[in-house]
Amino acid sequence: MSKAYYETLRLYGDRSVTTVTFLEGENAGKKQIFCGEKQVYSQIERAVVKENWWNLPPGVIDGPSGTAFVEHLGQAPVCVICGAGHVGIPVIKMAKLIGFEVVVIEDRPVFADKARNAGAARVFCDSFECALKQMEERQQVYFVVMTRGHRYDEECLSVILKKSYAYVGMMASRGRAARMKQNLIEKGFSEEAVSQIHMPIGLSIHARTSEEIGLSVVAQLISVKNGADSKNVYDWEILDSVINKSKKEPWILATIIKRQGSAPREIGTKMLITDMGTTVGTIGGGCMEAQVIREAMSFLRRRTENMENPMKILTIDLSGVDAENSGMVCGGRMEVLLEVVN
Repeated sequence: MSKAYYETLRLYGDRSVTTVTFLEGENAGKKQIFCGEKQVYSQIERAVVKENWWNLPPGVIDGPSGTAFVEHLGQAPVCVICGAGHVGIPVIKMAKLIGFEVVVIEDRPVFADKARNAGAARVFCDSFECALKQMEERQQVYFVVMTRGHRYDEECLSVILKKSYAYVGMMASRGRAARMKQNLIEKGFSEEAVSQIHMPIGLSIHARTSEEIGLSVVAQLISVKNGADSKNVYDWEILDSVINKSKKEPWILATIIKRQGSAPREIGTKMLITDMGTTVGTIGGGCMEAQVIREAMSFLRRRTENMENPMKILTIDLSGVDAENSGMVCGGRMEVLLEVVN
């Protein structure tokens, strides 16, 4: 795969795209990218593909143009935290850990510095209203409102409810939450819009400390992000590694394209394996991942001898007896696509 493919993914990373990887025939290993119905990248002739890939379910598809692996990639999720107080800091750290781009709005310079030190990607030290109005519109934005006072919370929500978002939640007691909802309705916001606000924020886990409350908030973000309509998001660490790749030696990109049983990760999960055997990302760890790394290194060595091999599909089965003999409490079966990254 060329850098042009990854650079196109990066270019359209703030939108929903469909990627197609052909698995057999003369187009085996070749790729296409669609943004909506528009083809934005292709390694094959446009006339070859007649399917409306963007309307098909994700996974391995048997179509007139041959078997292909289809992925629907959503926008990279952004967590916007209004307020960097005693709960905001744990939320910053945990949201970043699970893959959110974390943006913080805080009007107090000292607290804004604490947000930067906690790992926030961007920090706006400005009034909440001004900063929110300046933010670009994106669909996969998760707003977490936990300012130092409900006057500021209401100021934030009055701007947020006019924007596109995937989630909005506010930290409050049940009594405060009820009064806030009434205030927003009196301001002219619909009951439907107000009812979408998660307040009190977070899942009920009987949290007491700041860290535990932060965990309950991030757990709710995960629950919404990974809901029924969720899409995979390309691993940006892998994307950056390939785009900034300076070594001439090829690497392997491993992608789960099928899974059964209790295989640890979902279809579309990726891992980059370098020529030295180091990895970026994970497809679940344990015996399955170790076998993928071994096969990838072997494939790289054979690739040097035979440059005609564009890819390989690896089947790993640790169900039943295999899992039991490996000392595993559960097993599964998955197919992994190995592709050379030049």
